[in-house]
Amino acid sequence: MDNSLSSTLRAYIDHFPESNAYSIDDKLTIVTNPQFAVLPNHPYRCPLSVAIYCTQGTGTGRINAKTFSLSPGGFMIVLPNQITELVDRSDDFEATYIIMTDTFTESLGIGNTFSLHATISQHPHTNLTGRAKSALESYLAMCKSIIPEHQNPNRLEIITLLTRAFFLGLGYFMHQTNCSDNSRQSELTNKFIELVERNYTKQRGLKFYAEKLALTPKHISLVVKRSSGKSATEWIEKYVILDAITQLTSTDKSIKEIAYDLGFPSQSFFGKYFCRIVGASPAEYRKAHKK
Repeated sequence: MDNSLSSTLRAYIDHFPESNAYSIDDKLTIVTNPQFAVLPNHPYRCPLSVAIYCTQGTGTGRINAKTFSLSPGGFMIVLPNQITELVDRSDDFEATYIIMTDTFTESLGIGNTFSLHATISQHPHTNLTGRAKSALESYLAMCKSIIPEHQNPNRLEIITLLTRAFFLGLGYFMHQTNCSDNSRQSELTNKFIELVERNYTKQRGLKFYAEKLALTPKHISLVVKRSSGKSATEWIEKYVILDAITQLTSTDKSIKEIAYDLGFPSQSFFGKYFCRIVGASPAEYRKAHKK
């Protein structure tokens, strides 16, 4: 495996079971039951696309502040640079991970089909059953059969086509599944959270988001609270604080740099905002939690 993908994976994985890993040309790796170096309840950003298929036990994690649980048959996709957090997993948890670089996912050419990226952003988790589950297991089996054939000059093209076909089918499955479940309130909440994901470093006022959705601040607050259990303001604060915690605990940036990254006019203003929500100053939090 090329050093680029290998070094990135080893930054997040303590033990990389080579016998259970299938890698091709620094593009894609399929690995079963790795042991992660990432600590529970420490948010981080991974630059890779990672699909997780749970085969045994249970696990819980967060993607951009949303909590998801995995059980056998559960399938979750983490997109590059999303804020990800491992919350907990059972002792018998087992899963297969499909890890892909940006260059590989771009080569698949499926960005706009069934609005796959938007669908995954809104609904990164689904439970695979029937044909969808069989399709994933067949895809994994074929990849594991083809990748070791180093003498085959077409293996990368074959893997690319197989992966494209699988994710096209998955995109349709996820689109159909989630469209049937969405109420009008859930749709508005998802749109609001998408806006927050794109704008929280520049916009922390509810008025901005309400205007974008052509609603009053009072109405969007009511809808989001009913649908998600959190107020609209709490969602905005959660994204800002989660990003702040990620930078405080996993980077060496100064607190002043982090404040400016998050759109605060000064380090002092950022410190007061952080302390109000977290109950500790950024410096105190970094000292207590930085790995």
